[in-house]
Amino acid sequence: MIRWLVLLILFALCGRAMGQRRLLVYDMETNKPVPGVSVKADQHKPITSGLDGAVVLEEPFDSVSFSHVQYGFERLAASEIADTMFLLPNEHMLPEVTVTELDPRVKGLIAAWAMEGAMMGAAEAPVGIASFDFANLLDRRGRRDRKHKKQAEVILKEWDKKKTE
Repeated sequence: MIRWLVLLILFALCGRAMGQRRLLVYDMETNKPVPGVSVKADQHKPITSGLDGAVVLEEPFDSVSFSHVQYGFERLAASEIADTMFLLPNEHMLPEVTVTELDPRVKGLIAAWAMEGAMMGAAEAPVGIASFDFANLLDRRGRRDRKHKKQAEVILKEWDKKKTE
């Protein structure tokens, strides 16, 4: 009888020492779960929250840290942690950008590339009176690229007209 009582007490103590705690991690603004949050409790290995924002931590721990690329870093004491943790999103804004005219050297390079491409196309052009290329008929990507090239040429000509005006 005493053996069973001692064994029962040992199991109760071990169960308390090896407890687990389930936390949910949510976005503070949208109240939606945040997947991929790295949660680290003291010396334990970091755990990543699942699609439902759930994390199971091994107890005991003194503090827990939460980190995610899109959210601010948080470190809380064990007494401050509730079952649900809300993270505040970081706002990343780019500074103002000013777009200016193209550098003349870049324009020269583009013109040289266009001329080189035209020369290569002329070298591959058929010599006879009439030609038929069955592979070209089936080449959707080539037709699409030629169509985009024509559209780009029209747009560039319009830009040149606006620039000269």
